[in-house]
Amino acid sequence: MKKIAFLATLLFFQLTSAQDSGTTQTASSIELKKNEIKFDVVALIAMSKFHVSYERFLNNDFSVGISGVLNASNKNKEDFDNGFNETLPQYEVNPFVRYSLSKSAVSYYFVEAFISVNGGKYRELRRFTEDGYGYWDAVEDNYTDMAIGGAAGYKLYIKEKFGIEVFVGVGRNILNMETSPTYVQRVGANFGYRF
Repeated sequence: MKKIAFLATLLFFQLTSAQDSGTTQTASSIELKKNEIKFDVVALIAMSKFHVSYERFLNNDFSVGISGVLNASNKNKEDFDNGFNETLPQYEVNPFVRYSLSKSAVSYYFVEAFISVNGGKYRELRRFTEDGYGYWDAVEDNYTDMAIGGAAGYKLYIKEKFGIEVFVGVGRNILNMETSPTYVQRVGANFGYRF
């Protein structure tokens, strides 16, 4: 009976050490790939936003990247044209830095700090005077602003190269607050390829 218990214990330790070495091998092969290109398919289908990102991994904990967003939503444009929204965001360029909260390179939670250079159209009511009569009219113009914000998310790799990540965050515009939106959303469900 003692021999069976000893063999079972030995087999258990052998299996756990084999799993640990397999995890280390997978993690090290992912860590050798320092670049990733990502597309947000959900935003394209649901909101007509084209969102693409590039991420460069500096080490196990930190990465930097840049993402770009183009808004081509007809619904948002119609809402703006009909006066339901004061602003129509059209583009964003977001440099970011991320910190991994987990030690695994295959699946981990992260936090992110970002800057968003964003722009689009805005509409405001202005008072005009003509021939001694005053009147109000809606005036449309372009805006450009910069937001600072943060986000949190989760990333998972499949077969050491295909990444799935979800994140949510918000930033606040700081330059042209009278014409641009107060807040900028940073939300995504990206599918990527790491190389």
